[in-house]
Amino acid sequence: MDTALTQFYHHLRAEERLEAPVLEAYSGDLRDFRKFVHSRGRSAWEAVVLEDFQHYFKDLEEKRLPMRSLERRLAALRHFFRFLLQKQLISSNPLEQFDLPAPPQSPAQVLSKPEIKALLSELVQAGPDYLDELLEQFYHHLAAERGLAPLTLESYSHDLQDFREYLFTLARNAWEEVSLDDLQNYLAALEARGLSARSRARRLSALRQFFRFLLREEKLSANPVELLDSPRLPMKLPKVLGEEEVAALLAATDPATPLGQRDGALLEVLYATGLRVSELVGLTHKQVDLRRGVVRVRGKGNKERVVPMVPRAVEKLNLYLSQGRPQLLKGRDSHYLFLNRRGGPLSRQGFWKILKQYALKAGVRDFSPHTLRHSFATHLLSRGANLRVLQLLLGHADLATTQIYTHLDAARLREVHKKAHPRP
Repeated sequence: MDTALTQFYHHLRAEERLEAPVLEAYSGDLRDFRKFVHSRGRSAWEAVVLEDFQHYFKDLEEKRLPMRSLERRLAALRHFFRFLLQKQLISSNPLEQFDLPAPPQSPAQVLSKPEIKALLSELVQAGPDYLDELLEQFYHHLAAERGLAPLTLESYSHDLQDFREYLFTLARNAWEEVSLDDLQNYLAALEARGLSARSRARRLSALRQFFRFLLREEKLSANPVELLDSPRLPMKLPKVLGEEEVAALLAATDPATPLGQRDGALLEVLYATGLRVSELVGLTHKQVDLRRGVVRVRGKGNKERVVPMVPRAVEKLNLYLSQGRPQLLKGRDSHYLFLNRRGGPLSRQGFWKILKQYALKAGVRDFSPHTLRHSFATHLLSRGANLRVLQLLLGHADLATTQIYTHLDAARLREVHKKAHPRP
């Protein structure tokens, strides 16, 4: 059973390119179901029957999990069992006969004034819906006031909902009831579930932001999260390419075809600017000034920055815009700069497939969507770029994030130190 789960996670990562928060949600939900059916004596996915799903979701309902949590778990199971059927690991899919029961509909009722008054006073008190209401207020704060990107909001939502469900098991009905012990036990439970130190640190960061929000909104009298230390993270240096490898990658495109012209412009602009992949595929005509050779980017936190391009990138972009892009559009209209073969906007997943194709062609290994961004930063630093300038180009809010690239260029640091130090 575990082998099939491993194959499924690999499929989600490699072929469907799901984001880390979604993968973690799938992993937690499927592991929970795996444990449940194992307790019912099932030793293979083929042995799972309709009755198992019925008992599983009935058990979750008795634990008072919210409907959206039940729907999420069912969606994960449907996805997994379709995969099992497609890979012929099961002969039939029992989930095709299952669906969640509709929530009970209460009959219409007219309340008296004393009943309405009593109901309103109860709403002031903490309860399960009150917990969710404060979470919704926090998400609105992140989106409307802090301008966080949709993917970042999704990550916050996933992490906080997981903690919200953990509180159900402790019978906590208000955020004021959460203690330091609850938080420590939750982090220990995450470690027992196999989450890495980096994932646990991200969960703790989400909790910190949320509890600070509650304290600022005077929903709490004290913040127990501030008493917790973050898990110690091992230093993970980004992978970068050498300048010759980058040159081989950029030379692998075919400038004689519309798709080759698009791909040549994509790679050149990415290496020339160091944009994030989401920023690159989201570029519009209005964000590019070919005359000045600059790109105006709106990055994380809705912050805008202007990044210059090298002449080679401007040249490749000009070729694509004058020849390749009109052929991909086929008479239609789009404000997006980079298009797929059907004339629609290029997705991050589509770009990753393109990148893998050229990495294979150029003989480049250990490649990731951000490898060119990391290479851009490292190569600029090795050729004398100022760390503050690099911070602005990359769109980092904190210089500490940019400083990781100094660890990749120890030779240059020794050279600068030798030249600058007063003692020979």
